[in-house]
Amino acid sequence: DDVVWVHDYHLSLLPRMMSEEETKIGSRLTKKIFYLHIPFPVSMIFKEIEFGSTVLEGILHSDIVGFHSFTDARHFLSSAKRILGLSHDSLEGGLLGVNYKGRTVVVTMSSVSVEPEVVDAVMSFPTVISGAAELKSKHNGRAIIAGVDVAQYLSGISLKLATYERLLQDSPSWRDKVVLVQRCLIPGARRLDEARTIREIRGIVNQIKSKFGDAVIDYEEVYGSSMPIDQRVALWRAADCLFSADVRGGLAMMPLEFVFAQKGKDSPGIVIASEFSGTFSILNGALRISPFDMKNTLATVDRALTMSKQEREGRHLRDIDFVSSSGSDKWIQNVLRDLFDQTKSLDEEETDSGDIRSSLEGKTVGAFLAAEQEDQFTRLRSKSVISAYKSTSKRVIVLDFNGTIVMKQAVDSYLKRDNAGSTMDAPPADVINSLRILCSDPKNTVFVVSGDNKENVEQAIGHIPGLGLAASNGSCFSPPMQEGAAYRTWLALDLGVDWASVEGLALRIMAKFTARTNGSFIKRAHSSIGWSYYSCDPEFGSLQAKYLVIELERELAAFDVRFVNLKGIVEVIPRKLNKGIIVKKILRDVAARNNNAGVDFILCMGDDISDEKMFTSVFSFVSEMNEDYTNVVPSPPVIQLSQGTLLASQPFLLEKPVVRCNNQNEQIYAFAVSVGKKESHASQYVDDATDVADLLVKLSSGKTASFRRGTEDEMQLMQFS
Repeated sequence: DDVVWVHDYHLSLLPRMMSEEETKIGSRLTKKIFYLHIPFPVSMIFKEIEFGSTVLEGILHSDIVGFHSFTDARHFLSSAKRILGLSHDSLEGGLLGVNYKGRTVVVTMSSVSVEPEVVDAVMSFPTVISGAAELKSKHNGRAIIAGVDVAQYLSGISLKLATYERLLQDSPSWRDKVVLVQRCLIPGARRLDEARTIREIRGIVNQIKSKFGDAVIDYEEVYGSSMPIDQRVALWRAADCLFSADVRGGLAMMPLEFVFAQKGKDSPGIVIASEFSGTFSILNGALRISPFDMKNTLATVDRALTMSKQEREGRHLRDIDFVSSSGSDKWIQNVLRDLFDQTKSLDEEETDSGDIRSSLEGKTVGAFLAAEQEDQFTRLRSKSVISAYKSTSKRVIVLDFNGTIVMKQAVDSYLKRDNAGSTMDAPPADVINSLRILCSDPKNTVFVVSGDNKENVEQAIGHIPGLGLAASNGSCFSPPMQEGAAYRTWLALDLGVDWASVEGLALRIMAKFTARTNGSFIKRAHSSIGWSYYSCDPEFGSLQAKYLVIELERELAAFDVRFVNLKGIVEVIPRKLNKGIIVKKILRDVAARNNNAGVDFILCMGDDISDEKMFTSVFSFVSEMNEDYTNVVPSPPVIQLSQGTLLASQPFLLEKPVVRCNNQNEQIYAFAVSVGKKESHASQYVDDATDVADLLVKLSSGKTASFRRGTEDEMQLMQFS
């Protein structure tokens, strides 16, 4: 039940480092909160810095990521989508959740105010009462505009002073009625920035004094990160308004302190807040300005100085309840409540099966089954797979391509690719070598099933002898090519659709969307036509994809087709087509070899929703073994697409009218494995493609994939750079 609360950007890598240590121990010891108190940058910043994605991933190892405003949360969610390709959803209770590595990272927005008891006590200090009176006496009844800012560029002090100078110049009547009491804090944290800013500020202050006299401005510099609280509160009590002109700023406490200090005043002061600061999103009664828009800022300052007592009281009432009741204790309680509410399911995963069953008493059958399925969905143990592999001799290995044997680039990641739509990424060298070794074993039948067209699949991995390929989600396939063969033979499943007519109508609609969506293109494959928005702006591409599906559904309603929107592409495919059809055919045909010798080892791995049918087909095949053929649905007819000769040991043209096997008393091992922990029909999961590579390398040679070690080296470089 330990909680680690990490504050601010300096420690953004800490949640990930802690998670990695917990993984080594084998136990999840802590719940982690990461809270950012400064503005979160836009996604472009993370593209420009070398370790931008690593910083984001470091934060995402937390259970809760917190911000003070929705603007900052929106920038974080946008960065997670554009840099890492992570989607987010709305959660119960008004929270947001980012789906990261099979778990939900909660994003929350909550704000903290001043400590009301402390400020209330300070207001009664003699130094505060006398200090406020002295300020009013010093400035002879002038209206006081207060300002306390750090002397750095982002505080916008120069813009504030320039606006004030323009007010005195354009409205001579204010020269004898108003004074700006400006205090500049010099903490010494960014010395070059502070030196330049102070030099510029002093120049403008001297210019104002030379034009309008010393009485219009009261300027002082304070060394340190803050003023003494009694001096601040004395200034707030004397002031008629607080003027903040941040160019970029987080949630500052001083405007909230100003609002609280107006309690009991006959005419409460007004906060003028920059729209680029976190303060404005909190204070509903503040007047908004853009420090870059001098004309409107001048009008706002004039409005604040001439505002009626009734409006001042109304604006004060909008904020005083929040400011008075949202101290750090309540803020901490709210964040911890969100943490424990949203991580309760994680605790339940770690309880034993007996505890789970007892906790389900009184729940519905659906809830019970869902919990049982979750309990059985466990991380794949490579030792179990290797042990089963070594004890069997009639093995079938079926692997998805992108995201399984190749590390998938995030769909929503806005990274242009020069070769988009023309080629496929090749698997790492370790995976290629492992596939070559596995395919050379006569006890193995190895297939890679991809959603891409057969030309791209063959170019990427078609050179591996003994490897079977299935392209276009299994609508066409090539049996394993033997060593020394000059070319592959391609076959196809006849799914009963007039594809030429479908393609003609779909092409016309997709061409229109392609012309209007920068970065999109059309992908054509056997029994599939797709519109790819993989290289588009992710938000605009997703929006266009939704409208494309609507038009396609209307125009193709007469055909037996369906529409799939995943992995950054909208595809039109025959309704009967899915990867499960080809997987079941492969299993049936392999089982029919050697006088119906059957299959005793199945390993099927995939990473997204299109692979779910592969998993269900594996279990369906196991359940139908030794069933009468009249009781099962036969595979679709097969037609030959390219010239070539099939070996007698590869009966992929005709499916035998029998599924009875001679291995009825043998143990059958079936592993349906999801790449990434998520809701799935698979029975087990691994984290990502690096785990798949490790397993393939261990099956073929007993070693560990070399490219996995690169991620550890990158983290080490981040820690010591």
